[in-house]
Amino acid sequence: MPSKEHDGSSVVSLRLPDALLEHLDRYLDWMESYRGEKSSRNHAIRQALTQWLEAQEAQGGMTHPDALRRRFHAAYTNLRSGQNEVEIYRLRRLLDWPVDRFDALLEQLRAESHVALRIGDASGLSEAERQHSYAVNGQLYLRLCWQD
Repeated sequence: MPSKEHDGSSVVSLRLPDALLEHLDRYLDWMESYRGEKSSRNHAIRQALTQWLEAQEAQGGMTHPDALRRRFHAAYTNLRSGQNEVEIYRLRRLLDWPVDRFDALLEQLRAESHVALRIGDASGLSEAERQHSYAVNGQLYLRLCWQD
């Protein structure tokens, strides 16, 4: 079972073949020697896994704009509980997308008038909730409403 030492991350124990670790070490040596970039095994494995997962999502159609819209709308519907507005930080948490992907889709939906963004009182929010709301052009948007 993964241990949670830091918020937002877990330690995962993983057995890798010696040949794969040797390959990884050669790559890290090359990165340091030829590109001047020093990196750890853990960092390189996190980076490789992230890139592989993103490629798998793209290959499987999970990042196609229509699929992203459907997932976004389904998450909105799931969170709204009879209300029209949903907190943006809750959508981010549920979707767990990279920040750039979430923000790009939110901007596209807003530009096409599918969603309306709402400003509100952020005093009751934690710092993490504020950070996971949506800040653009000096405004902090806390909630959104679907406009169908």
